[in-house]
Amino acid sequence: MSIDTNEHGWRAMPASLRDRIAGSVLLAIALVWIVLVYQTIEPSEGTEAGPRAFPLFFGIVLAGLSLVILAQSFRQYTPDREESLGSMLPGEFGAVVFTIGGLVIYGMLLEPFGFIPSTAVGVVMTMVFALRIRSPALIAGMAVGLSLGCYLVFGKLLGTYLPPGTIITIYF
Repeated sequence: MSIDTNEHGWRAMPASLRDRIAGSVLLAIALVWIVLVYQTIEPSEGTEAGPRAFPLFFGIVLAGLSLVILAQSFRQYTPDREESLGSMLPGEFGAVVFTIGGLVIYGMLLEPFGFIPSTAVGVVMTMVFALRIRSPALIAGMAVGLSLGCYLVFGKLLGTYLPPGTIITIYF
């Protein structure tokens, strides 16, 4: 049996150990998140789903998914599965980095430009740079459709607060 090493001579970490570490860290983050939600967000008065519901839901979902990762880390790894876990296609890494960066930029655009223009710009950037879609009609349709559709469903139908923007205010 040979021991896998990298170019520095270090042993490669087994995928099962890597999954156990990732699952444990994510579970710890989820538990801290849930505790902070209970300590900082006041419960609602008279309604089922108040301001605490969605943050608490996301913490519970993260805890559940981290438990799935932990449970799967105890399954037997086959050599084929071990090799496929560490391999990423060349374009995937850039798409992952762009998606995370795009979400950060989208969050920064929300306050000055508001929900509708920021969402349209975010959809265009994601389709062009992360997904490599080049059809102008498809890009425009998705940007306008998702921006206005989300605004109508969440802002008008459900009455959710969506940021109006300080520089540009587009609401009807």
